[in-house]
Amino acid sequence: MAANGSGLQWSTVRNMLMAWVLTLPASIAIAFVLFVILRQVF
Repeated sequence: MAANGSGLQWSTVRNMLMAWVLTLPASIAIAFVLFVILRQVF
């Protein structure tokens, strides 16, 4: 199935790749925001 593409849904593959690419920057941004907020509190 994967050889001729009938079993491969490209939208799902694209969504998985975008999730992998966006996970690291999003986690860095969240950590930075939490750091700034907690630095002001303590």
